[in-house]
Amino acid sequence: MYDVIIIGAGASGLMAAAVAASKGARVALLEHKDDIGKKILATGNGRCNFTNTDMSVNKFHGSKSLIKNGLSQFNYADTIRFFKELGIPAYDNGGYIYPNSRQAASVVAAFRMELMRLHVDMKTGISITEIKAARITADDTNSVANLASNNKKAYDLTGYSIQTDKGSFKSKRLIIACGLTASPKLGSDGSLFRQIEALGHHIQKPLAALCGFSCDGLNFKKITGVRCDATVASMIDGQMTEQNTGELQLADYGISGIPVFQISSLMSRALDKGQRVEVIIDFLPAFSDDELNGYIKDRSITTTDNRSLNEMLNGLLNNKLLLELIHKSGVSPDKKGRLLTDDDCKSLTHSIKHTAVSVKKPRGAEFAQVCAGGICTKEIDVRTLESKIHPGLYFCGELLDVDGICGGYNLQWAWTSGYIAGEMQ
Repeated sequence: MYDVIIIGAGASGLMAAAVAASKGARVALLEHKDDIGKKILATGNGRCNFTNTDMSVNKFHGSKSLIKNGLSQFNYADTIRFFKELGIPAYDNGGYIYPNSRQAASVVAAFRMELMRLHVDMKTGISITEIKAARITADDTNSVANLASNNKKAYDLTGYSIQTDKGSFKSKRLIIACGLTASPKLGSDGSLFRQIEALGHHIQKPLAALCGFSCDGLNFKKITGVRCDATVASMIDGQMTEQNTGELQLADYGISGIPVFQISSLMSRALDKGQRVEVIIDFLPAFSDDELNGYIKDRSITTTDNRSLNEMLNGLLNNKLLLELIHKSGVSPDKKGRLLTDDDCKSLTHSIKHTAVSVKKPRGAEFAQVCAGGICTKEIDVRTLESKIHPGLYFCGELLDVDGICGGYNLQWAWTSGYIAGEMQ
């Protein structure tokens, strides 16, 4: 018999376990993968960008009430202080915070040592088959620490019974931190959804975010593998919603890279609603339209030999990309550069600075870093993350309807929500 059982040993589950155990609760942490912290190890290209000093509600999508209440209780400064106390000093790279070791493995190791110190019972490779509310008997209460001394809520006679392939477990409180469906090979595979819904909760459809998108509008097979600095702007039903600049990655299916990830959540949500989604790409954000148009004109004027347009603009962009954008402009790449007209220059400028691609679908949860969607926010207390349906049941992490942009925000939400759930106020 445990005071608290936590299902899921990702970032939020580990935080919840550490916080609950530090308050004297007897804690069990159940994880269906063969080890804890699998997704943490993959964050920040293995370096673990665990928070960001530029923290605000507008860095997140989803339930604003959840985000606002959460960050007011546990923000980036609290995260930095928490990890410092675990022996993980912060390295600040322009507001992007990493462990000083630059190793995600350091974070997982710190949690492992802390949970062992706090005598958390960590059980890995375990599958949950059923979750149900259960009455706690007098015999059960004799084996449980009196949570009333550590919590504001009175100790009652309801609890939870967890059936697994390795036996059954009981607890007074239950925290579910199983994630949604992003990167299922690392643990978040949706296998617990049925049990959550059996408890009366509703899960809003998980949608891939921080991912690439399949697109039409360019011959992507010809430009696959090209990377370039670009500005991407999302257009939903003809209205611009977000834009971001960074290294764009072109693939045979469409577009990817950090700037695409940063505008991905709203696009995934819009596509799921059947809205029309486009991305406008500026392949030369360092040039204004007038500057690029002037550059092309000057090159045409100073080109006195018979080199083609493609040859004349050599070096402006990746050769494969440049040729594709010339084709898209309607100007022949074989046209002599010295024969360009004003209209040709305008068409080329527009193609390079304002290419529109039609967005068809996100690449998929298996390629996504996080998912949008999750537990219906109306069914939980946004201050404590406790279920309004079952007292003593809490949710945290990606399972809640909150997803952030790249830069440490999703991990911050994991720490924030895990901390709040672990406190069980």
